[in-house]
Amino acid sequence: MKKMKENTSWLRFRIFIVLVSFIFVFIAIFIRAFQLQVLERDKLKALADRAHLKAVSIIPKRGTIYDRGMRELAVSTEVESVYAQPAKIENIKKTSGLLASALSIDRKELESKFTSKKSFVWVKRQLDFAEGEQIQRLNIQGIGFVKEGRRFYPNPQIAGHIIGFVGVDSKGLEGVELEYEEYMAGASARLIGERDAHGNEILFDSTDKDASKGMNLILTIDKTIQYIAEKELFKAVSNNKAKGGMVVVMDPSTGEILAMANAPHFKPNNFYEYSNPSIWRNKVVTDAFEPGSTFKTFLVAAAFEEGVAKPNDLFFCEEGSYGVADRVFHDVKKFGWLSLAQIIKHSSNIGAAKIGNRLGKDRFYRYINDFGFGAKTGIDLPGESSGSIPHLRGWSNVALGNISFGQGISVTGIQLISAFSAIANHGYLMRPYIVKEIVDGNGNIVKEFRPEVIRKVVSEETARKVTAILKEVTKTDGTGIKASIDGFDVAGKTGTAQKPDLFQGGYVSGKYISSFVGFVPADNPELVILVIIDEPSVGEFYGGVVAAPVFKEIATHGLAYRGVFPRGTHDTIKPLQVNLSSIDFREDEHEDFYRMPDLKGKTVRSVLRLAREIPLEVKVFGSGRAAYQRPLPGERITQDTLAEVWFK
Repeated sequence: MKKMKENTSWLRFRIFIVLVSFIFVFIAIFIRAFQLQVLERDKLKALADRAHLKAVSIIPKRGTIYDRGMRELAVSTEVESVYAQPAKIENIKKTSGLLASALSIDRKELESKFTSKKSFVWVKRQLDFAEGEQIQRLNIQGIGFVKEGRRFYPNPQIAGHIIGFVGVDSKGLEGVELEYEEYMAGASARLIGERDAHGNEILFDSTDKDASKGMNLILTIDKTIQYIAEKELFKAVSNNKAKGGMVVVMDPSTGEILAMANAPHFKPNNFYEYSNPSIWRNKVVTDAFEPGSTFKTFLVAAAFEEGVAKPNDLFFCEEGSYGVADRVFHDVKKFGWLSLAQIIKHSSNIGAAKIGNRLGKDRFYRYINDFGFGAKTGIDLPGESSGSIPHLRGWSNVALGNISFGQGISVTGIQLISAFSAIANHGYLMRPYIVKEIVDGNGNIVKEFRPEVIRKVVSEETARKVTAILKEVTKTDGTGIKASIDGFDVAGKTGTAQKPDLFQGGYVSGKYISSFVGFVPADNPELVILVIIDEPSVGEFYGGVVAAPVFKEIATHGLAYRGVFPRGTHDTIKPLQVNLSSIDFREDEHEDFYRMPDLKGKTVRSVLRLAREIPLEVKVFGSGRAAYQRPLPGERITQDTLAEVWFK
């Protein structure tokens, strides 16, 4: 009996030991499972994906860029990109030959790709419509397609420096494409390929469901005013055989940029064809220059605000030659006694130097900074320069005189027009901006940009006094008479600045920057316009001769387009209508060429009718509505050009 009890106790003990062991094992398994499935889940999933999955990024669809009237300036279209899975290609040589011929690719390069151990290789990305159709008809095993976003600029020569462009990876490289990259890029999409135990790809199917198109930008730019500005700038640069130039048009009450043009220009669709990358630079914001006599405007504003001078105060202009320390200041003409108003009207450097001396360097320096010179304006474009204003400690009497008429300092175009707008809008320095709204795919406003006052620079009374003087500049005997517009009062200032020699010091003989900046109508400004012509090389080089007429043409057409007319003509003149579909950036007025119209979505009948009007010979493929064309929209064509249009 006793032995039986001992056996029973021993059995219970063994059962207990086994039970405890099982408990410990289950606890260990639970802890390990928790570690693997919870604590290290992401890490292990990533390791598994690397072992069994291959992800290939595809280019997302960027947001659209619109002008202020919702006209497209940059769009993304879906195009085919072709890839290969080498393991599935039966005849590498034959396949390489067929693809090389269809896509204009080196056959040996394709053979090298197809004989590699990679499970996936790109053949060519972003095919044009004809290439995609041709490859699909070949129906080659191991060759596949995926849709990617391709950037296209429907107006290839409008606002290129503002919009910028994207690279082959669809990332912004210049302009607002770069500045607003985070909003416009869109979420990346991926192709997912699954591998078996031997590393062979067995599935190449899904894309990220969260991939989305980027957000849209609505600019402050008006496409029509931009066209007018570019057309007149290119004409002036050509006529004067100038190195280049720039034009900016601003709404002075808001700081909105309505147009910003650079010459020479480039085509964003073919940006890679330009051997000198400096042509991509938006010089309105990146390049600084000496402003010349346009700077006298701010000298006079400071003198009025400080009460040290009045419009009728007289200054002796030394009959054209005035010595200060070891320097001699000169005027183009010999002037004796001139009132302050006449000094600005006739642009006397000597008179400006004497006004500057009366104002004093401390006060003048303060107003220069208050008008925004020497600091970035904060415009939403990349690469902005702050210009250069010598520190007050370095101002001698000679420096004070030079700066009074716009020498010895450097400013940017965007600084100059912003400061001039502060005179036009009665004293408020506004922050310039180029984007009005950022909008998502559903039309919801994600971010809105509103007019922003940086500071009050001068009083309304001072601004009115300066405006009255600037109006005289464009009247009889004024240096800006060629900027005058019948029926309007124009306020403006000419500038002619000799270019500094950056290597040897001093100034370069025969090289000038000719400028005019003004606003119209003078007493209720609608537009402020800056015109800069860099190194005109034929005829006269004065700003009043070279730049002022450009201002006049842009202002005349711009006002008519916006429905602002000369006094007494409101009932007889209709707003200017500019047909943007027929924009012609003609570099040689004797050349007879056109721009290829955008045929997308048109019927065969509509395309043929339009072709007869140009005239244009059209080769039609398929039926339905136009899906692809060659030449592309906006490309230069001549009469009787052969165009190919594919319909689907």
